[in-house]
Amino acid sequence: MDMAVLEKKVSSLSVHQQENVESYIDFLVYKNSLSSYAGRKPLDFSKYGTATHLWNDDAQNFVNRLRQDERF
Repeated sequence: MDMAVLEKKVSSLSVHQQENVESYIDFLVYKNSLSSYAGRKPLDFSKYGTATHLWNDDAQNFVNRLRQDERF
């Protein structure tokens, strides 16, 4: 959705609805700015039961062994 479509849709709303939309957009921008500062973290499989019938080990142990390899 581009800006022209968004402006057209917002302009068709009542004044009260426009205020709600503007405050919601501000909230989304704020939440997005918070998440952009949080650095990327490695996946943590410890909270999941990752043992399956396809693997002989737990997935977290497999990933840990991969990370210990010199290629990573």
